Parts: sequence; structure tokens; C-alpha cells
Amino acid sequence: MDDFTVQLGSVSKETLKAIFVGKELDQVPTPAAVVDRAVVRRNCLQMLEACDALGVSFRPHVKTHKTIEVTRMQVGEGAQNVNIIVSTVAEAEYMMPYLRDCKEQGKTVNILYGIPLPPSQAQRLGKIGRELGPGSISVMIDNSDQLSVLQVFSEIAGFSAHIFIKIDAGYGRAGLEPNSENLKALLEVVLPITEAEGFGHLSGFYSHAGHSYGVASAVDAMRHLSDEIENLLIAASLADQLLGQSHEHNGSKAKYVLSMGATPSATSIQNLVHANGSLPAAWEAESDRLRKCIIHAKALCVVEIHAGVYPFMDNQQLATQASPSASTTSMTVTRQDIAFPDMALTILAEVASLYMHRDPPEALIAAGSLALGREPCKSYSGWGVASDWSMPSVVTTMPCTVPMNSSGWEVARISQEHGILQRVSSHAPNLKIGSKLRLWPNHACIAGASFDFYIVVDSDSPSENQIVDIWTRCRGW
Repeated sequence: MDDFTVQLGSVSKETLKAIFVGKELDQVPTPAAVVDRAVVRRNCLQMLEACDALGVSFRPHVKTHKTIEVTRMQVGEGAQNVNIIVSTVAEAEYMMPYLRDCKEQGKTVNILYGIPLPPSQAQRLGKIGRELGPGSISVMIDNSDQLSVLQVFSEIAGFSAHIFIKIDAGYGRAGLEPNSENLKALLEVVLPITEAEGFGHLSGFYSHAGHSYGVASAVDAMRHLSDEIENLLIAASLADQLLGQSHEHNGSKAKYVLSMGATPSATSIQNLVHANGSLPAAWEAESDRLRKCIIHAKALCVVEIHAGVYPFMDNQQLATQASPSASTTSMTVTRQDIAFPDMALTILAEVASLYMHRDPPEALIAAGSLALGREPCKSYSGWGVASDWSMPSVVTTMPCTVPMNSSGWEVARISQEHGILQRVSSHAPNLKIGSKLRLWPNHACIAGASFDFYIVVDSDSPSENQIVDIWTRCRGW
């Protein structure tokens, strides 16, 4: 079957496979979201190996890709504890076939709902919990008024939820500051009552270092993670002082879970495992501090790293230079640098018109903000970078200071369905109307959001442009 005239978003996964698998990328209608399975596999494996080497737990966030296939790679096939984070209840519902399989294999399953629980979501989350069983659901709180929602959940699920208190580690989006009066009040007054009445159990503390997206080096990223650990330890120490023996589970004192990260800070632990050669003094000092922070936190609590966009990576992540490359074909100055080959998601777009008389020359692509997102990248002014796929390579320093191969074209302006490519290198190849390009997006979470499925290729296969699979993704809330 090769009928592209059907409404592709309304057909089954098997029909999509029949349409696409075996074809080449240049046969695909645009815009399309293309994922390189080999890159996802490498990125996921490097994260799991780093956590294993440091003896810390890992809880992947599924919000970027929203697929079962990538979730499997994030968790790892050999994992006995399947702990994930979702940002919507729809994501949890979509993952149920995978989670049921895990339960049937005797694995422990836990879903953490990644936003302080809104009242309207308690019933749906309770139904998921009722099917997966006790211990399967964790929620966040940062306000005493949210506790009535936990009671609704427990009545539907038949068990009490595990509770993470959201800590604001400096990002200012959600949560309570460690050692603050607000945190003290929540711990001292509300949580003992909650546990006594049986509709909540304090598991630990959770922070999200979203401000780590502003870093520009691995040293800065490691510093952010060390700061996160220290802030969470302050919160855990306050809880121990206030709750004392009330923090028990099944009759014994339980260690708090400290869950921390965002992709730049979380992936910075890979630098502790993969660093080699002579390193600057600042690197040595910060990596030593981070290693000591992890060891200290592990002695007192369970350390859990979380991250979401790292399987795909994007221009924002390249701009942070927070982690080493997982690619075996990295074109960077040093093997350690994250680079374009570590980016799994590209947006396939088509040239619709040319404006070579403009200065600099420009081209129109039929892909705008709905295909690429309107997320800025701190290190350049564009909305996406055109890769050197099917074109000669040009060395540039976008979207970071490390020289990398691209086409020399970037998306300079966007509207809903229009994108304006601009030549940013005098060596950039000429384009033709009908030329297809693969664009590296600034933010993979947003770039993928308008697509119902991913076109999957595998750069480790004999034909890296041949479609090998279709991954459907969750939509909605």
C-alpha cells in the first residue's frame, strides 16, 4: 500500500507500517517527524550505564516522545523496577499495555504524575492505580489544599498514593523552597494527618532544574546537579526533624527518595563516567564535588535521577554542552562533546520556493511553527538548523561554539505553516524547489507535539534512509 492521500492521523499503526516501512525518506510526504532508532538506543544506554556505574536509580520522563517503544529503551529491558514520569494522565493511559506486560513479568511498576495533582485528574489516575495495584502511583504536592484530592484518588484506587513534595531548586516554576516556612508547615501539620488517615505516604522530595537549560558547559551542568542534591537533602533533613518516627512504611523507617534532574543536569553525571585525558581544574573540582554529593546523599537517602528529552536531544541541549556524545560517529573536536549525531529527531521538510535575490539568500519551506515549534535556542537566533542530509557538509558553530557539520542553512523566521530558510554560510549548497531537508529542531518536546506518529529509520542499518518502523505517539491530556 502506498496511498498517501488517506488521512494518515486517522489510520491504525499497522496500516501506517504497510504504507511506509521499506520506503526511503525522500518518498515521504512532508512535514514529517523522523526518528533515528540507533541514536535513541545509544542515548538511552549511555544514561542507564552512567546511573548504574554511580549506583543511583533512574526514572525516565516520557513527555518528550510519548511512545511505548522509546519508554522501553529508557527503562531498559533488564530493569525490575519500572518507574516512569508522565506529564499528562493520557500518557499514563497510553503506556498501560507496556505496564501490564511489566506487571505480568513480575516487575514493580510506579507512575509519577509530574504536576501537583489537579482535582479533575484524580478519578482517571485512580482508575489506572486500581488496575496496576498498590504502590503503582506517585503524586506530587506543594500545597495543603491538594490533600483532599489524594483522598479522592485513594477511594477509587483502593490504596494510598506515594507522595513526593515538590521542591523549588531555583527554577521558580513549582514547589516549595527547602527549609522554608511553607515546607515546614506542610510537613509538620498536614502530612502526619494524611498518613494517619491512610490516603497518602511520603516517599520523598522531587525537584526539576529547568534553569540548567541556561548552562553552557559540563562544569556548569554538574554544578546545578550538586546544588539540587544539596537542596533536596535540606528538605529531607527538615522532614526527619519534624516527622521523626512517623516516617515509617510497613513498620520500619524508610529512606526518603530524592528525585532530581532535567536533561542538562541529569546527563551531566555521564561526565563522571566518560571523562578521560587531561581535564581543566574547574572540571576536576566540580566533578569531585558532584561525586561527593552523590555519595553523601546515597548514605542518607535513595538517589533518583530523572530526565526526559535526552533520548532525542535537540539544539537546546547542544547549546548546553552538558553531556558527552553517545555517538560513535561524532564529528566534534573532541570525542567528549555532544553534537548533531546525538540528535535522534529531525523534521523532514520540503523547499516550496526560492528567493536567491535576497541578501542573504532565502528559501521557503512548507513547515512552520506547528511542525518545528516556536522555542528559542539561547545560542543562535534561528528556529531550526538544516542538516547536511543529502547535501554537502559545511562546518558551522550553530547552535553552540563547537564546530559541527550542517548544510549552512538555518530557519530564520517562522509562521504557522511557513518557514524561511536563510543561508548562513557562503559555502552552503544551493537548494531546489522540491528539495527535501531534515531539520534539527530547537526543542524536541514541542517539535514532535503536532505529529501523530514518528517515521523511524536506523543509521546502524545498511540503508540509513530506509524506513524500518512507525512509532505512534500519545496525544491529548
